[in-house]
Amino acid sequence: MTGNEVRLPLDGSGMSGELVVAPLVVAKLAGAEARATYGVVAMQSSPVRRLARLRRDALADGVDVEAGDAGVRVSLHVVMERGVNLAQVTVNLQEQVRYRLEQVTGIPVTDITVRVEDLQD
Repeated sequence: MTGNEVRLPLDGSGMSGELVVAPLVVAKLAGAEARATYGVVAMQSSPVRRLARLRRDALADGVDVEAGDAGVRVSLHVVMERGVNLAQVTVNLQEQVRYRLEQVTGIPVTDITVRVEDLQD
């Protein structure tokens, strides 16, 4: 997981200020939604990231988040079920993660990259 905090201005209803969301929160939401997607068996981090996992929550494993001016970019490292249509599962995964993140946080998602790390029965 990389990137800085995500900042959204709060304009409307006479309110001012901003909403600040840590990338770990975005990663946890994306990881939970990815695990709930049909065809995804698990999330997988790189060996270097596994060493850093001691400091992170398990829901964020296999998820990298980068905050930008226009929104967040999410990279998902997944293990998929052998025999599923990888392209279709990827499209479903992207749609579900994007919807969940935008629904819960209101943060625009600019890009979701899916990397299939392995296949399992």
